[in-house]
Amino acid sequence: MIDFLLIHFSILFYVLALNLIALVLTLCLKNVQVWPPPSKRSWQFWFTWISFSYFMAGIPILGILDQGTLGLNHYPRFIIAGILILISVPIGLSAIHQLSFKQTLGLEGKFITTGIYRYTRNPQYVTHILLIAAVVLVANSALALQVGIPYALWFMLAPFSEETWLIKQIMTG
Repeated sequence: MIDFLLIHFSILFYVLALNLIALVLTLCLKNVQVWPPPSKRSWQFWFTWISFSYFMAGIPILGILDQGTLGLNHYPRFIIAGILILISVPIGLSAIHQLSFKQTLGLEGKFITTGIYRYTRNPQYVTHILLIAAVVLVANSALALQVGIPYALWFMLAPFSEETWLIKQIMTG
C-alpha cells in the first residue's frame, strides 16, 4: 500500500510540475502556448486535459490513501469543507453552463460578461481551488496538501495566460 501511495503521489507531483512549467513557459515566451490550447487537435489540448483529469481524480484518491497525516484532529474541518463544497459546486456548474463545455475546455467561443462572469472572470478556477481545499480538509492529508498548493497556484496563474486569447475573443465576437 505504501508503494502505491508513493508512486501515486510522485506521478501527481510530476504531472503537476510539468503543467506549471508549461504554464510559466506560456506566460514568459511569446511563441509557446500550452494553455489555453490552440485547438482540440493539438498536443496541448490533450496534455492539459489528460493531466487535469488525472489530477482531479487522483487527489481524492491520494487523500484517502494518506488520510489523517495532516494532524487536523478537530471535526469543524468537516463543516468548513462542507461549506466550501456547497459554495463551489453550484458556482462551478453555473459557470460551465453559462460558458459552455467547449469554452470550459479552453476552445474558442463567446466572451461572457453576464451571470457569475459579471463578478469574476474565473469562477471555475475559484471552484477548483475551493474543492481542493475541501478534499484536503476532509482527508486531513499532508500529501494532498503538498500537491493541492501548487495545483491552486496553477489556477491563480492560468488567467494571465488567457489574456491574449480573451482579447481575440472580444475582437472576433
